[in-house]
Amino acid sequence: MRKGFLIGGGLIIIGLLLQLCIGPVRWDVLAWPVNGIVLGCFLAVIILLFLLRKKVNACRFLGTYHAAIPTLVYAIVLTIIMGLTRQSADGEWLSNMLSFWPFVLIYVLMATILGLVILHRLTQIVNGPSLLLHLGLFLAMTTATLGNADMQRLMMITNVGETEWRALTQDSKVREMPFAINLKRFIMETYDDGTPKRFASEIQVMTRSGKNFQATVDVNKPVEVEGWKIYQYSYDMQMGAMSKTSVLELVRDPWLPAVYTGIFMMLLGAVLLVTYTRWSYKRLLPIGALVVVALCIVSYFMPIIRSTKLVPALQSPWFTPHILVYIICYSLMGVVAVMAIWMLIKGKQATDRSSLITSLDNLVYVGLAFMTVGMLFGALWAKEAWGHYWSWDPKETWAAITWFAYLVYVHYRQLPTHKPRLVLWILILSFILLQMCWWGINYLPSAQETSVHTYNT
Repeated sequence: MRKGFLIGGGLIIIGLLLQLCIGPVRWDVLAWPVNGIVLGCFLAVIILLFLLRKKVNACRFLGTYHAAIPTLVYAIVLTIIMGLTRQSADGEWLSNMLSFWPFVLIYVLMATILGLVILHRLTQIVNGPSLLLHLGLFLAMTTATLGNADMQRLMMITNVGETEWRALTQDSKVREMPFAINLKRFIMETYDDGTPKRFASEIQVMTRSGKNFQATVDVNKPVEVEGWKIYQYSYDMQMGAMSKTSVLELVRDPWLPAVYTGIFMMLLGAVLLVTYTRWSYKRLLPIGALVVVALCIVSYFMPIIRSTKLVPALQSPWFTPHILVYIICYSLMGVVAVMAIWMLIKGKQATDRSSLITSLDNLVYVGLAFMTVGMLFGALWAKEAWGHYWSWDPKETWAAITWFAYLVYVHYRQLPTHKPRLVLWILILSFILLQMCWWGINYLPSAQETSVHTYNT
């Protein structure tokens, strides 16, 4: 894999030079139709590389595991840096990784490799779940990235009894909307200690086309009008339940159908992946049962699970399935970690090594499938709660790190020359990263007062 690491390292050096010479990546210049042209050119380059694979060794190499694994490793390292440093839209270099050229170029390389793998799988028509996962990831990643410049996120401050048709952009510019909103009433329900249980806005919406209707905008329940979604964002904190002001967020995302198509393709691929497993290791059931019980006990004592005072953002139908799927995933990966440690201790002395390795692979596949479902459930929930499916919040960042880490195992296991002990260490290190994603994130300075996934209840 030396060549793969050299390619990735070369891209990082090129990225650093670009950062020095022209500054950070300017995503705002990719607004339509530029992003459409860029996407078309990118697809054309991938197709050209695929067609040249039999004549040019470099083109053929990019579609191999030897190229994918180093790229994933570089992505993990750069994303860990992102997860450990406080990110800011006004930051530079490591404090704004989304505009940091080395970070962007590594992800472009990953998308290129994905595209080549997809074209190869399409010619083979094998392993449907894998094809769906690769194709869904490529579609969601490319359209979400290129479509970000077209996403509009505005804030509208409304007062009871007043009609408002102006909103503020992220750089505080006033923009007139194609509809007006009249705030009829602000609603707040509180717990006994005064903390918010629910807050919502009863509004009347009037459009230029003549539509006139009333609706209630609640947290996790946005209202849609003419391609815009209206979210309940905030209120007058000093007035609390007596607030006469409601802050609404207005979001328009024209690339959302393409992103959702990719997400649902990945969901289908993850579900189908579970059906491809075969179990043969006789000790799996008792080990699995012990780890599941242990993680359930840990989960029970987590305040966010036991709390009867959930903040409004957590009061959603997505809460239970999102948590349940992740707990199953963590349990499975816990079993994998225990088995990996046991195999490292026993070494070649294990008489049932072949059966154990087969079950280990299957456990990782199923655990990764549940991890994928949990991550995508979170993305769909985030879209309904906050208006964005992926914002590189610290929790989301570490979820991506963990997912990539287990993908390194999956791809490395496909190499005929893989080293058995390194395989086991990858699983153990991946489980350590999983702990950071699960609860360690709460103690990172980079997440304090910035992560929407850090709750005080």
